[in-house]
Amino acid sequence: MTILLWFILYKTRVGMAVRAVGEAPAAADAMGVNVYRVRYACLALGGALIGVAGAYLSLSYIPAWTEGLTAGRGWIVVALTVFSMWDPLRALLGAYLYGGVEVLQYHLQPYGVPPALLSTLPYLATIAVLCAISREAVRKKVGAPAALGKPYTREV
Repeated sequence: MTILLWFILYKTRVGMAVRAVGEAPAAADAMGVNVYRVRYACLALGGALIGVAGAYLSLSYIPAWTEGLTAGRGWIVVALTVFSMWDPLRALLGAYLYGGVEVLQYHLQPYGVPPALLSTLPYLATIAVLCAISREAVRKKVGAPAALGKPYTREV
């Protein structure tokens, strides 16, 4: 799925429209792209994928509903998006790194390393990444879309 998403974003007209709306919505609008339609379609697709992930988490990964089921994994994904610089292939690498840290806690238990310490590492990294990108200068270096989080109003 990651390779398919990368192909759509970087090799198709739809992907070009999505990236254009994220970088310069006014320029995309001038080129004939319906900025509102693209933004809402991306929002709907993202929401659907989040719903699928939540269903997988509660039905397969942890097959019991408990309070705090997600344990902050959604924030890890937000930080992973920034870490990957909005590139699906880098996001896959980051997801494997995060998964490796989660598995590492079980392998280091016999050596006396407290698992609580290791289980906090991904969350500490998430906090560090989110704090780092909160500055405008860092957001530009990281490669965040220029219009990320900014409303667009069409000029008449």
